[in-house]
Amino acid sequence: MKSTALPTAMILGLTLAVAGCAQFGLQEPALYTPIAPSEIDWARKSGANTVSGIAVTKAGGTSHTCAGQSANLVPDSAYARARMTAIFGNATRGTRAASLGPVKFEKDDPLYVSTLRTTRCDAAGSFSFPRVPDGIWYVTTSVKWQGPAQVEGGSMMQRVDVRGGRFVKVMLP
Repeated sequence: MKSTALPTAMILGLTLAVAGCAQFGLQEPALYTPIAPSEIDWARKSGANTVSGIAVTKAGGTSHTCAGQSANLVPDSAYARARMTAIFGNATRGTRAASLGPVKFEKDDPLYVSTLRTTRCDAAGSFSFPRVPDGIWYVTTSVKWQGPAQVEGGSMMQRVDVRGGRFVKVMLP
């Protein structure tokens, strides 16, 4: 009769190790690997697409927007996907409550910083990025306001794929 104690113990140990990494916020290896310039060279070009959007959240019967906040357009890369996953729990669409505080990163990859595009949300919570080249991008912004005891609202993200001179409208959250 074969013992299953060792394989069971190994599976349990691996499960606990993975859970521990998630619990203690250990970040994906892609966050420690520099972005290869060839991975995002496309994002430095001018294109024929426009990514426009609005960020509005309702709370207690009141609408809050991203007015005055930065809106960002981040080109897709392994680093960007890992970063979005660390912040929002996935790399497709998400929100992160302000009450959770910011996700801390050791340092930002210089190519990540130099290729992201930034604008400000207007008074209505609208933003626009003209001349965007074909590719996959992440749109991020924040809708935050002072609640009775703390800052409320949070950050939001949506992945967009733009191609062929399109006008893409993003609704956050």
